[in-house]
Amino acid sequence: MAEDRFGVSGRITERRKRLAARLNRRNRRLLAAGLPLMAIAAAAIPTVISHVTAKDAASARPSRTLCTGWARCTRHGYPSYHYQARGFRSYWRMSAGDQCTNYTAYVESTVYHVREPSFLLGNGGEWAATSAAHGIKVNHTPSVGAVAEWDGGAVGMSSAGHVAVVEAVGPHHRYIVVSQQHIGGQRNDYDWTRIFAHRSTTRWQTWPSHFIHFRIPRRADVGYYNRWTGKVSERYSQTSGPVNAKPRIGRGKIPLVGDWRGNGRDRLGYYNPRYGTFRLFGAGRGRHPAKTFKFGPRHMIPLVGDWTGSGHDGIGYYNPKTGTFYLREKLSRGKALKKFRFGPRHMMPLAGHWTGGRRSGVGYYNPKKGLFALRNKLSAGPPFRKFRFGPKHMVPLAGSWNGKRWDGVGYYNRWKGAFHLRKSLGKRRASVTIRFGPRKMVPLTGEWYGV
Repeated sequence: MAEDRFGVSGRITERRKRLAARLNRRNRRLLAAGLPLMAIAAAAIPTVISHVTAKDAASARPSRTLCTGWARCTRHGYPSYHYQARGFRSYWRMSAGDQCTNYTAYVESTVYHVREPSFLLGNGGEWAATSAAHGIKVNHTPSVGAVAEWDGGAVGMSSAGHVAVVEAVGPHHRYIVVSQQHIGGQRNDYDWTRIFAHRSTTRWQTWPSHFIHFRIPRRADVGYYNRWTGKVSERYSQTSGPVNAKPRIGRGKIPLVGDWRGNGRDRLGYYNPRYGTFRLFGAGRGRHPAKTFKFGPRHMIPLVGDWTGSGHDGIGYYNPKTGTFYLREKLSRGKALKKFRFGPRHMMPLAGHWTGGRRSGVGYYNPKKGLFALRNKLSAGPPFRKFRFGPKHMVPLAGSWNGKRWDGVGYYNRWKGAFHLRKSLGKRRASVTIRFGPRKMVPLTGEWYGV
């Protein structure tokens, strides 16, 4: 065989032949001794692994930077939450400016709406011990919105330690994604980084020392349903950013969100227009956690609301051909509890706690006019509020955007993939605007995170 320009190819080939011959002689001895063939295959595994050692070494890094810099991170879907324009202020009595502690306090308070602690937290490496001493939950289990804390003296850390915000958690806690400020020693060194669990502790950036779980209040956040893949994507805050959960409900469905159990937590469900059936996840108990039943004719528009003030949501449907609402409190097949006409035909129906009462009211959106009309009573009659909000031909939304007992309205612009939410009822500008997901999705809102 011709050698290569370094004169080594022939020698490597002969070495491989000698190695193969030794393995064959060893395998024959093992077979003669009565060992099963599986053991022989196992004996050969280290030889195979040795050929991918370099690739494994590259993939075994403890972390990977996803983006750096305010503008670059925002452009790639990792928001800076406008800290670069607001960091001159102090949050939670931290030192203002280019500081990991002030950035973390800012995100915790403005994005996840955590109340300012009544005690001083100190340097980053002191946050875990100080929080635990004041009754805050501190452990080694990550969750979205928790504070990741590195003790002083941890790998790559100074004696002051470091804190960051957990923005996403991988399946089975295999990794976390954090946003952080002032980590590389340069001015305004902002980044989002993915950190893998159970990786080497001798290289930067390692798994945090602790996770601090401040109380995150529950409120309606945003999500979307991809009708082509059948997946729902949820975001655990009213901000742009990565998807926090991706449950699947199947293609060709109309997604639903409701508090089926009355425990203050929204769960998913769907309406199958082809059969007129509802399937509600987490509505059952024991071995049958989902409920499936038929209610009404096919190809209706489904509704979810607490029609009696019982504390849990019921279901309903709207017939666009007649402008009639059919509402049922029980999550089962049966007759409608309420039946009435409200508004013109071919509207887009809504349900919500418009005045903070225990019972949901209804409403409709006129897409030709961009008009919302809301009614508290579950009966025919005039609306108690009527106003325009946003352009025409949007997708209407309702939810408790501020975590209060009353719901606001909103709309989804499918051509831009943007949510526009208004915390009060009236003709004014949106309180919050969020771009989340691709265009032409089916929007969702729900209180699926927080306590």
